[in-house]
Amino acid sequence: MYERHGHVVGRKRSATHTAWTNMIARCTNPKRPDFRYYGGRGITVCARWRSSFANFLADMGARPAGKSLDRIDNSRPYEPTNCRWATKHEQMQNTRATQLITFEGKTMGLAAWAREIGIAHSNLRGRLDRGWPLSKALTTGALK
Repeated sequence: MYERHGHVVGRKRSATHTAWTNMIARCTNPKRPDFRYYGGRGITVCARWRSSFANFLADMGARPAGKSLDRIDNSRPYEPTNCRWATKHEQMQNTRATQLITFEGKTMGLAAWAREIGIAHSNLRGRLDRGWPLSKALTTGALK
């Protein structure tokens, strides 16, 4: 069967269509192992997307290679204003477990700050764990 949007031909689905079906399943199917992280904690899919792949496609476009669907704010639903196509790295920086640090008006995850100042993530984590003031931890280069 060929659907008008061209993202399912026979039984083969495009990456975009697969992302859409997985998004809905994560939020609505309690038998899925990852349901507890999505539907089980109240994450929903907006009615516009839940009812129509064509609407999802119109709002998000086709999935770019190397990217997958990501919610910008992980406490909010899947909806046009809260979703983007993101790389694995971008998604890793956007999890509930990521420790966000704001310094001089800029907010990033701990790993991103470590990359920014040119030290290992573990070194920055250690500095903060040892009680270094944030300003010193983020402005001191790698120790020799």
